[in-house]
Amino acid sequence: MKIRLENVSKSLSFKEHFNVKAEVLHLLEGISCELDDGENLAILGQSGSGKSTLAKLISFSEPKSGGKIYINNEEITDKNELKKDIRYILQNQKQALNPALKVKTAIAHVRSYLKLSFSENELKELMGNLNLKDEILEKYPSQLSGGEATRVGILLALLSKPKILICDEITSGLDNETKQKIINLLLSLDEKISIIFITHDILSAMKIAQKVLIIESGKQVAFGKFEDLESQNVLKKYLDAAKFYDAKL
Repeated sequence: MKIRLENVSKSLSFKEHFNVKAEVLHLLEGISCELDDGENLAILGQSGSGKSTLAKLISFSEPKSGGKIYINNEEITDKNELKKDIRYILQNQKQALNPALKVKTAIAHVRSYLKLSFSENELKELMGNLNLKDEILEKYPSQLSGGEATRVGILLALLSKPKILICDEITSGLDNETKQKIINLLLSLDEKISIIFITHDILSAMKIAQKVLIIESGKQVAFGKFEDLESQNVLKKYLDAAKFYDAKL
C-alpha cells in the first residue's frame, strides 16, 4: 500500500475569552513524504516535535487541518475505508489497553469491531510468532510487563492483516534487551507490511526503516533515504547524540 502526504498540517484554534480574538496554535506545518509498497519509514524528532500528532493524522484518528493524504494515489477522506488496513500502536500500550478487559476479551472485541474472521489456530500461530504464551490470554493489562503489553498491542494490530503498521515510540522506556526483541519482531513481519516507526532513537530507526522524516517543532526538517541524508550530514547531530547517550550507559 502506497501512502503520500502533501503539505499536511494540523492546528488548533482557541480563545481565552469569548470576546477575544481566537489564537491559532500550529502543531504541524507543511509535512510532505511518501512511502511505497513494503517500504518502512522512520519519523524522527525529539519529544513534543509533533511525531504523535502526525501518527494520528496518518491513521485518521484525528482530522488534519490542511493538505492531502493519498493512499494508492487516491485522496482519502473517510477513515472507515482503512480501519483494517492501517493499525496504530500507541506509545504506552499498557495504558492504551482497557484495564477492565482480559487480553482474550480485548481480542474478541477487536474481532467483533473490525468484523474479522480468523481461526483459533491462526491466533495461536500469531501468538507463537510474538512469543506470547497461552496464559497471557487470562491476564489483565495491569498484570503485563511493558514488553508483553507492546507485543499484545502488535498482536491486536496484526489480527486484521494490516498493510501499514504505525508504531508510536513503542520501544520507549523498555530495557535494551526487550527493545531489541521488539525490533527483531518488527523486522520479521511480512515484507508486504509497511512499518511507520516513530521514535527519537535514531539507532533503532536505522535498523527498521529505509526512509526517514525528521520533524522539529512541528516543521519538516528533512525527508529521504537514510543513506542519502547521512551522506549529506543531515543526520550528524542525531547520530552524535545517540553515540553520546550510548557511551554514558
